[in-house]
Amino acid sequence: MLAYIDYPGSREIVTNPLELINRYRSFPGALVSTIVMIGGVDVNEDYFKVWASLTGNRQLIEDTYSEIWSYIKGVANDKDLISLVMRIYEKSGELIDLVALSNALKLFLGLNIYDLGLTVIYENPLMVLNGVRMELRTGRALLTRRHRVEDIELNTVLVLQPETNRQVVDWGNPGVLPASGTIGDETVSDPAFTILTSGIKLISKPTSTKLTLLTQSAQTGGCDGQLVVLPLTLTGGLMSKLQGELMNHGLTVTMQVNLTGALECLTNSP
Repeated sequence: MLAYIDYPGSREIVTNPLELINRYRSFPGALVSTIVMIGGVDVNEDYFKVWASLTGNRQLIEDTYSEIWSYIKGVANDKDLISLVMRIYEKSGELIDLVALSNALKLFLGLNIYDLGLTVIYENPLMVLNGVRMELRTGRALLTRRHRVEDIELNTVLVLQPETNRQVVDWGNPGVLPASGTIGDETVSDPAFTILTSGIKLISKPTSTKLTLLTQSAQTGGCDGQLVVLPLTLTGGLMSKLQGELMNHGLTVTMQVNLTGALECLTNSP
């Protein structure tokens, strides 16, 4: 297992499932600040108890727990998981439920919303707080509605991703990502959103053992491996630790690239 808790003041890489759940018990907010990079661990009921403490949508949480077990037993398949995602998207008014759902799928099944061919896109809260609203038009919209983040209601869309062999691993978002836009002269952007709007499919599971990491600080423009988007906050010692843990999972980091270089690589790829 490999996960990154991206919470201000408490950012860390976690490799032990029980340690991760203990973090959630002591600080439930960490559950929806986590990017699960490599999952597929044993189901832990405490994950769902912590999730319930955040939103209280117990029926949807119980449905998720049941569907995960059905998938493990071979009774449910990807279509059933897609139906689950659509049901929770429609019935829950909390964006947290969608993040917790995607993280549960990744942690216990090894796949998230991306790997089902879907993604949830939401308005960037920073833009909304500055009075800038967006109409989300990205890909094939399956469903649209508003979801709450604390006291803010955001426009969201459940999107069917493009069918393409050009794929990028997004470890910067849990299958739920903010739209990019502008506030005055300032751009508020997420690399994964830019990549998605370029017709590239986002996934959470590498299909190659050679990885090129997309980071904000990288200077190089070349690629020699599958592109992987990382959280913007993952730098310094955390980056070094991540690369070591990836090696433990049989994955090799060949180089790093910035967004401009990544888009050039994708443009030139077959």
